[in-house]
Amino acid sequence: MRIRRIFTLQRSSIHARKHKKAKKTYYNFEKRCFFVTQFFPSHSAWKYLHCLFTEISLYWKLYFVEPLFRCPSSKETLMTSPRPSPFAIDPEQMLLLILEALDNIVEYDLAVILKLLDENTLAVEQARGRLFFPGLQNYQIDLKKRGDIAEIIQRQRPVLFGKEDAHIDTYHGILDLPLDHSCMFVPLHLQGTSLGVLTLDHQVCDMYSSNTVRFIDTVARLISIIVAQSHSSRELLSVQQRLTRERNLLLPAKSNLFQDVIGDSAVWQTVLDAARLVAVSDLSVLIQGETGTGKEQIARLIHRLSPRADQQFVALNCSVLSPQLAESELFGHEKGAFTSAYAQRKGRFELANGGTLFLDEIGDLPAELQPKLLRALQEKKFERVGGEKTLYSNVRVIAASHVDLEQAVAEKRFREDLYYRLNVFPIALPPLRQRKDDVLLLAEYFLGQLRQQDYYANVHLSSQAIDNLQRYRWPGNVREVQNIIRRSALVAEGKRIEPEHLALKEPAIQQPERTGRTALSGDENASSEKEIRLQPLDELIRSHISRALHLCNGRIYGEKGAAALLEIKPTTLQSRMKKLGIRRK
Repeated sequence: MRIRRIFTLQRSSIHARKHKKAKKTYYNFEKRCFFVTQFFPSHSAWKYLHCLFTEISLYWKLYFVEPLFRCPSSKETLMTSPRPSPFAIDPEQMLLLILEALDNIVEYDLAVILKLLDENTLAVEQARGRLFFPGLQNYQIDLKKRGDIAEIIQRQRPVLFGKEDAHIDTYHGILDLPLDHSCMFVPLHLQGTSLGVLTLDHQVCDMYSSNTVRFIDTVARLISIIVAQSHSSRELLSVQQRLTRERNLLLPAKSNLFQDVIGDSAVWQTVLDAARLVAVSDLSVLIQGETGTGKEQIARLIHRLSPRADQQFVALNCSVLSPQLAESELFGHEKGAFTSAYAQRKGRFELANGGTLFLDEIGDLPAELQPKLLRALQEKKFERVGGEKTLYSNVRVIAASHVDLEQAVAEKRFREDLYYRLNVFPIALPPLRQRKDDVLLLAEYFLGQLRQQDYYANVHLSSQAIDNLQRYRWPGNVREVQNIIRRSALVAEGKRIEPEHLALKEPAIQQPERTGRTALSGDENASSEKEIRLQPLDELIRSHISRALHLCNGRIYGEKGAAALLEIKPTTLQSRMKKLGIRRK
């Protein structure tokens, strides 16, 4: 699909000739794989090689080659957002997969793929092995100073250095290897154009034979195609992002994509503009705001505006995860991994592959799971519980929290590195009291949903009810608007909603305290305001929940539970109890 997009944008005879050459190169590669397998029929390693290349060839043919040869339909337009494959493995991950598979056949201590940035510079593209260290990832070689490497690249033939061959180590100065170690140097090239090199090093002498060199040269053909495709993918990604950004900017506010994010206030339009902007990229997004401000709706909007719109949107509430089952929910488990694991189960990362994963209330994620989530975000790979196979997942992660994660980091309740990995693009949602102009729009939107039912066909708000809605502070934000509108429409029997149907109650106010300043003159006493001390909202909520728990004998779930008495979900009640430090007695 990616390469198809290039042909949609630019159709010319030059591109036709290029994809014809690529097709020829691919099938030549297939024949070479078959030849190598037939040439060594007695060795089990080569039989394993045949299975390996069958899988790689099928994958390459299905997800990279066939889309290249298919012509785009006439229905495709420039405003159509390019859609990624649900398999969604980028070329860099594909290179790592090949190096991992190669380790099962040819033993190495260090395998490195270096790419030509220009005619005089080699840079590490992917590396793996026991000798790998992070500093190697940014390593570059100046070919003006390493004429020996430049000459091998120019000849485009693999070289195996023996004990008697004098040469300078490829990674001289940053990696110490024995003098008589095994070293193989394989140029990467396609249609006569040099692309880079593949190097294999082993600390033991004479580990590689001439047959091994021929096999690695075959693997290098596949790697060369992926390296070439990687450059095209980056160009395509740039075009894709530009097209999606232009489409998002041209979308009117009344588009169906914005149907569930209601609001015209300036502060809310700033949030929508941020969603339009970040949707075109794969950056991690952290949405923070009070409960009921619409965090999941904004996450869904970002997904709808992104190139992943036709893939899965998977949501997970981290506040309801128990430490024992949290890892299984995120990454899945194998059959028999634990007592109740009767069958294999896919986790949310696997289900959201190619799409978007929304982690709600990320601040409540169990501490023991945070390092594993960090690894999945950074390396895009994970293992199921009880499994040994490493799985890859191309997921765009959007996290949300109603608590201040920065404060949680300071209090050592949330990992700092995970916080910065999630907080790449922060979006702060304003509470409804800061966007009073949107209250009536939201009320009318929820009434419109009710009018689709015959019983509520004539439901509407009276002028006094509208005034009450505008004056109310809305501590529960948008969710409270929805609940009050639904309840009042039912109480009003589907007709006109009056103030008594709304039953809005402002926070309780304590009686005024007496102060020492009572000896005031008549004028001062007349002009002074009553001094009132308001109880903090958290204390009121804590007292209210504690009272409900006492009346229900500590029970949360069920018809006689505190959640039903307070008319909220049991999981919401548990989350608030945890936040406020309330324990059942």
